[in-house]
Amino acid sequence: MKNSLEEVLHSEQEEKSFTYHKKSGYTGFIWVIVFVMVVESVGVSFLLYKWSAILHWAHLILSISVILFLLVDLQAVTKNPLLIKNNQLSLKIGIRPKVVLNINDIKEFRNGNLYYDEDKKKKEVLDLSLIGLDQPTFELVLETPIHTKPLIGRSNSVSRIFFSVDDKEEFLNLIRKSK
Repeated sequence: MKNSLEEVLHSEQEEKSFTYHKKSGYTGFIWVIVFVMVVESVGVSFLLYKWSAILHWAHLILSISVILFLLVDLQAVTKNPLLIKNNQLSLKIGIRPKVVLNINDIKEFRNGNLYYDEDKKKKEVLDLSLIGLDQPTFELVLETPIHTKPLIGRSNSVSRIFFSVDDKEEFLNLIRKSK
Protein backbone atom coordinates (compact mmCIF):
# COMPACT_ATOMS: atom_id res chain seq x y z
CA MET A 1 0.00 0.00 0.00
CA LYS A 2 2.76 2.41 0.93
CA ASN A 3 4.65 1.73 -2.32
CA SER A 4 1.65 2.44 -4.55
CA LEU A 5 0.98 5.72 -2.73
CA GLU A 6 4.62 6.73 -3.21
CA GLU A 7 4.42 5.82 -6.91
CA VAL A 8 1.30 7.96 -7.37
CA LEU A 9 2.89 10.91 -5.57
CA HIS A 10 6.10 10.49 -7.57
CA SER A 11 4.26 10.33 -10.91
CA GLU A 12 2.35 13.53 -10.08
CA GLN A 13 5.58 15.31 -9.14
CA GLU A 14 7.56 14.18 -12.19
CA GLU A 15 9.06 17.04 -14.11
CA LYS A 16 10.63 17.50 -17.51
CA SER A 17 13.35 20.05 -18.10
CA PHE A 18 14.48 21.72 -21.32
CA THR A 19 17.63 23.69 -22.06
CA TYR A 20 17.58 26.89 -24.07
CA HIS A 21 21.22 28.01 -24.28
CA LYS A 22 23.11 25.17 -25.96
CA LYS A 23 22.18 25.94 -29.57
CA SER A 24 22.37 29.74 -29.25
CA GLY A 25 26.10 30.31 -28.79
CA TYR A 26 25.35 32.31 -25.64
CA THR A 27 28.05 30.65 -23.54
CA GLY A 28 30.80 31.38 -26.05
CA PHE A 29 29.55 34.92 -26.58
CA ILE A 30 29.63 35.71 -22.84
CA TRP A 31 33.14 34.25 -22.43
CA VAL A 32 34.41 36.35 -25.36
CA ILE A 33 32.84 39.50 -23.87
CA VAL A 34 34.37 38.73 -20.45
CA PHE A 35 37.81 38.19 -22.02
CA VAL A 36 37.60 41.46 -23.98
CA MET A 37 36.42 43.32 -20.88
CA VAL A 38 39.31 41.97 -18.78
CA VAL A 39 41.86 43.05 -21.41
CA GLU A 40 40.15 46.44 -21.85
CA SER A 41 39.87 46.99 -18.09
CA VAL A 42 43.56 46.33 -17.51
CA GLY A 43 44.65 48.66 -20.31
CA VAL A 44 42.26 51.49 -19.54
CA SER A 45 42.83 51.20 -15.78
CA PHE A 46 46.58 51.50 -16.33
CA LEU A 47 46.10 54.65 -18.42
CA LEU A 48 43.56 56.13 -15.99
CA TYR A 49 45.84 55.49 -13.01
CA LYS A 50 48.49 57.68 -14.58
CA TRP A 51 45.90 60.42 -15.10
CA SER A 52 43.57 60.15 -12.08
CA ALA A 53 43.49 57.55 -9.31
CA ILE A 54 39.79 58.23 -8.62
CA LEU A 55 38.80 57.56 -12.24
CA HIS A 56 41.01 54.46 -12.23
CA TRP A 57 39.19 52.97 -9.21
CA ALA A 58 35.74 53.97 -10.49
CA HIS A 59 36.45 52.33 -13.86
CA LEU A 60 37.89 49.23 -12.22
CA ILE A 61 34.90 48.80 -9.87
CA LEU A 62 32.40 49.27 -12.71
CA SER A 63 34.27 46.84 -14.97
CA ILE A 64 34.45 44.17 -12.27
CA SER A 65 30.74 44.67 -11.55
CA VAL A 66 29.79 44.16 -15.21
CA ILE A 67 32.03 41.08 -15.51
CA LEU A 68 30.47 39.58 -12.37
CA PHE A 69 26.97 40.38 -13.67
CA LEU A 70 27.71 38.57 -16.95
CA LEU A 71 29.17 35.54 -15.17
CA VAL A 72 26.22 35.34 -12.74
CA ASP A 73 23.78 35.51 -15.66
CA LEU A 74 25.72 32.80 -17.52
CA GLN A 75 25.67 30.57 -14.42
CA ALA A 76 21.92 31.14 -14.01
CA VAL A 77 21.29 30.38 -17.69
CA THR A 78 23.20 27.09 -17.58
CA LYS A 79 21.73 25.94 -14.24
CA ASN A 80 18.04 26.92 -14.68
CA PRO A 81 16.31 24.92 -17.41
CA LEU A 82 12.71 25.44 -18.46
CA LEU A 83 10.51 23.12 -16.39
CA ILE A 84 7.19 21.44 -17.00
CA LYS A 85 5.77 19.98 -13.80
CA ASN A 86 2.21 19.34 -12.61
CA ASN A 87 0.70 20.96 -15.71
CA GLN A 88 2.73 24.14 -15.12
CA LEU A 89 5.40 25.73 -17.29
CA SER A 90 8.18 27.52 -15.43
CA LEU A 91 10.25 29.94 -17.51
CA LYS A 92 13.34 31.21 -15.70
CA ILE A 93 15.88 32.53 -18.18
CA GLY A 94 19.06 33.57 -16.42
CA ILE A 95 18.39 36.50 -14.09
CA ARG A 96 15.40 37.68 -16.11
CA PRO A 97 11.95 37.60 -14.45
CA LYS A 98 10.58 34.16 -13.58
CA VAL A 99 7.24 33.26 -15.13
CA VAL A 100 5.16 30.30 -13.96
CA LEU A 101 2.11 29.50 -16.08
CA ASN A 102 -0.61 26.92 -16.00
CA ILE A 103 -0.41 25.16 -19.37
CA ASN A 104 -4.19 25.50 -19.76
CA ASP A 105 -3.78 29.32 -19.67
CA ILE A 106 -1.82 29.21 -22.92
CA LYS A 107 -4.03 30.34 -25.77
CA GLU A 108 -1.64 29.70 -28.64
CA PHE A 109 1.94 28.74 -29.53
CA ARG A 110 3.41 30.52 -32.53
CA ASN A 111 6.69 30.41 -34.37
CA GLY A 112 8.93 32.85 -32.48
CA ASN A 113 10.28 34.71 -35.49
CA LEU A 114 6.96 35.68 -37.11
CA TYR A 115 6.30 38.88 -35.16
CA TYR A 116 9.45 39.15 -33.05
CA ASP A 117 11.22 42.03 -34.80
CA GLU A 118 8.25 44.42 -34.77
CA ASP A 119 6.77 43.38 -31.38
CA LYS A 120 9.74 42.77 -29.05
CA LYS A 121 9.66 46.34 -27.66
CA LYS A 122 5.91 46.45 -26.91
CA LYS A 123 4.83 46.70 -23.27
CA GLU A 124 2.59 43.62 -23.34
CA VAL A 125 5.46 41.45 -24.63
CA LEU A 126 8.04 39.75 -22.42
CA ASP A 127 11.22 38.97 -24.33
CA LEU A 128 13.07 36.08 -22.66
CA SER A 129 15.50 35.53 -25.52
CA LEU A 130 19.24 35.48 -24.87
CA ILE A 131 20.69 38.88 -25.85
CA GLY A 132 19.03 38.70 -29.24
CA LEU A 133 21.66 36.32 -30.63
CA ASP A 134 19.02 34.19 -32.33
CA GLN A 135 15.36 34.54 -33.11
CA PRO A 136 13.24 32.97 -30.35
CA THR A 137 11.82 29.52 -30.97
CA PHE A 138 8.32 30.25 -29.68
CA GLU A 139 5.87 33.03 -29.05
CA LEU A 140 3.47 32.15 -26.28
CA VAL A 141 0.08 33.90 -26.38
CA LEU A 142 -1.77 33.85 -23.06
CA GLU A 143 -5.52 33.66 -22.41
CA THR A 144 -5.30 36.35 -19.72
CA PRO A 145 -2.38 38.71 -19.07
CA ILE A 146 -0.05 38.01 -16.16
CA HIS A 147 2.05 40.41 -14.10
CA THR A 148 5.83 40.15 -14.08
CA LYS A 149 8.32 41.98 -11.89
CA PRO A 150 11.65 42.66 -13.59
CA LEU A 151 14.96 42.90 -11.72
CA ILE A 152 14.80 46.70 -11.98
CA GLY A 153 11.65 48.70 -12.63
CA ARG A 154 7.96 48.24 -12.08
CA SER A 155 5.76 45.29 -12.88
CA ASN A 156 4.28 44.82 -16.32
CA SER A 157 1.14 43.18 -17.59
CA VAL A 158 2.24 40.60 -20.18
CA SER A 159 0.05 38.78 -22.69
CA ARG A 160 2.78 37.40 -24.99
CA ILE A 161 6.16 35.82 -24.23
CA PHE A 162 9.05 35.16 -26.60
CA PHE A 163 11.53 32.43 -25.60
CA SER A 164 13.76 29.71 -27.02
CA VAL A 165 14.08 25.97 -26.42
CA ASP A 166 16.84 23.72 -27.74
CA ASP A 167 14.59 20.68 -28.33
CA LYS A 168 11.54 22.42 -29.78
CA GLU A 169 9.71 19.34 -31.11
CA GLU A 170 9.79 17.44 -27.82
CA PHE A 171 8.84 20.60 -25.90
CA LEU A 172 5.86 21.34 -28.14
CA ASN A 173 4.69 17.71 -28.07
CA LEU A 174 4.81 17.64 -24.26
CA ILE A 175 2.88 20.94 -24.02
CA ARG A 176 0.22 19.68 -26.45
CA LYS A 177 -0.06 16.41 -24.53
CA SER A 178 -0.46 18.30 -21.23
CA LYS A 179 -3.34 20.48 -22.50
